[in-house]
Amino acid sequence: MKEIFLILLSTFYLTNAYSQDASLKLLLQANLKHEQQDYAGAITDLNEVINLDPINKHAYIYRGDSKVELGEIQEAIDDYSKALEIDNRFAIAYYYRANARMKIQDFEGSVSDFNELVKIAPKFAMAYNNRGLCKVHLKDYKGAISDFNQATEIDARFVTAYINRGKARVDVYDLRGAIIDLNQAIIIDPINPEAYYYRGLSKILQGLKKNGCLDLTKALELGKVETQFLIKEFCKENAPPAQRRR
Repeated sequence: MKEIFLILLSTFYLTNAYSQDASLKLLLQANLKHEQQDYAGAITDLNEVINLDPINKHAYIYRGDSKVELGEIQEAIDDYSKALEIDNRFAIAYYYRANARMKIQDFEGSVSDFNELVKIAPKFAMAYNNRGLCKVHLKDYKGAISDFNQATEIDARFVTAYINRGKARVDVYDLRGAIIDLNQAIIIDPINPEAYYYRGLSKILQGLKKNGCLDLTKALELGKVETQFLIKEFCKENAPPAQRRR
């Protein structure tokens, strides 16, 4: 939260030069409490800010963020929605609400929020990446791959987007394309266990058992413990050939 909070807070200072000192003090206190993982305390301070200034869109965002940390996802969504009632072009509110909706598996609602977000911030690579993840859950693999394409066009070093596109290509059995994506992810981040895991799986599905098992071993060395299952299943002697995932 800290980086985004400080960015938003600087905006608040610039656009609310004559705001009450009490509100500003409470916002800073809330940020400190959030960083100290005192989320309930942060919410208490933000409640006071909202009592003083009911149309303070930043306070609703910060309060929603603390509620997410407490697992109060729907309540957080309500706060993000309130911020958007105040300012329907408040980009960060769409982003937070979309991510919160992902947590409760409201992927259609999340896609809708990301749609609005990219209209306002068309160069926000993370929005395309996360919208792509939602589309994967909705089994819209073509749309997901298109979003990951957009994310990597905006940020050519966006490792997560390459990995996510590689995973989506495994789902549609474009193993060659998946390996190309995962190769690129590894070039950018040579110690990313996810990239080795999915590249290893892709190679095994292509029948490249030896090379695939080397990647899986590397993923395990880098800490991806669930790789143990694939190694046990496919890398032992006389292991059966991998089957296409349904």
